[in-house]
Amino acid sequence: MDPRTGTLPAGGRTAATGSARAGRPSRGDVAVTVGTLILMLVAVTERQGHQEFPGAPLLIFSVLAWLPLVVRTRWPLGVLVATVVVESLHLALVPFVAPDLETPIALAAYQPVPVATMVAAFTLATRTSRRTAWIAGGLAAVVLLGVSLVARPITLLATDIVMLLNLVVLATAIGTMVAGRRKRLAREARERVEHTRREVEGERLRIARELHDVLAHSLTLVNAQAAVADYLVRTDPQAAADALRGLTQHTRRALDELRATVGLLRQDGDAADGDPDAAGGLRPTPGLERLDELLSGFRAAGSDVRLAVTGEALDLPPRGDLAAYRIIQEALTNATKHAPGAPAAVTLDWGAGELQLSVANDRATGVPTGHRGPGTGHGLIGMRERALAAGGSVRAQPRADGGFLVSATIPAEAEPVPDVPSIERAAP
Repeated sequence: MDPRTGTLPAGGRTAATGSARAGRPSRGDVAVTVGTLILMLVAVTERQGHQEFPGAPLLIFSVLAWLPLVVRTRWPLGVLVATVVVESLHLALVPFVAPDLETPIALAAYQPVPVATMVAAFTLATRTSRRTAWIAGGLAAVVLLGVSLVARPITLLATDIVMLLNLVVLATAIGTMVAGRRKRLAREARERVEHTRREVEGERLRIARELHDVLAHSLTLVNAQAAVADYLVRTDPQAAADALRGLTQHTRRALDELRATVGLLRQDGDAADGDPDAAGGLRPTPGLERLDELLSGFRAAGSDVRLAVTGEALDLPPRGDLAAYRIIQEALTNATKHAPGAPAAVTLDWGAGELQLSVANDRATGVPTGHRGPGTGHGLIGMRERALAAGGSVRAQPRADGGFLVSATIPAEAEPVPDVPSIERAAP
């Protein structure tokens, strides 16, 4: 049972339904059972190329062999044993209970086709393991053949051997094929359900990442700007007024980012990741080309952010470009929230086929700030998920001097990894 929804998964519901209906014959099972009786009665009326109504002993044996099939879906192995026993008695006793069969040809004409055993073997094969089906079906065929050889060694024809042995084996083979097909279809259905579940889970994670990155960044800047304004309102009213005016810019930018993110999430996954106009023209997918704008926002909120770039810039794939931007954004957001006033350094090191980026901040300097409660750890998890999705990696750790360091590697030419919802949602 799913602890979040209180419902059984699709596979569990299927298994539960199958268990509840185990042994309950379907309409198809009833039709096969009735059809088997008709076929058996027709078989015993055939004599020397013409139809002749059989005597009471043959009718009784035929009905007795068929009767266990009524419960074949509930006890398939027991039904197979019962049909083999009855049809073996038929083979052994027919000369005594039907003395009118005097010639070998006439006797062969009433040789019973093992229809009941065939149906029972087929049913068992569709409801048990392949190994059990073949053992039981093979033994049933051997028993019928052995009884015939002992009871009628002279009158037994070559066609009887084929009929008694091969037909039961053939029924077992068909049953195992049907069972294998059922299992394959059930497995494919479970795989489709699991694939859909993983896609839904991945989409939920993607939405959570986007909303967290946009809202946490914007609201942290608004919070920091408000704290600066509150600090300056008594000492430098003009600077406080400038800080308050900056709040309008940050809130407007936050609304624009939120609208762009909602626009992205309304597109399909490929468009959201790769199309620069995927937001419906509201705003392009953020990347390193907007890094200066990002850093300007932090500086306007009072953060001392420095940027250093080494090497020749490479073209990152869309997912890698977005991952690099979001990692820098989240690292600076965390630095602003947990170490306000501390200088932060952003480094972009373009190497051979990859980007090495780092965001390092010093320890907090005591500048007043707003809320500085403990984080949830979702931001660090989001950075790791983005880096993995782009084929890279990320590492976050405290520095020896009391600061914090976030470093990441984003390959310029890597096969992107789909969002995997199995990444643990726990603080690192």
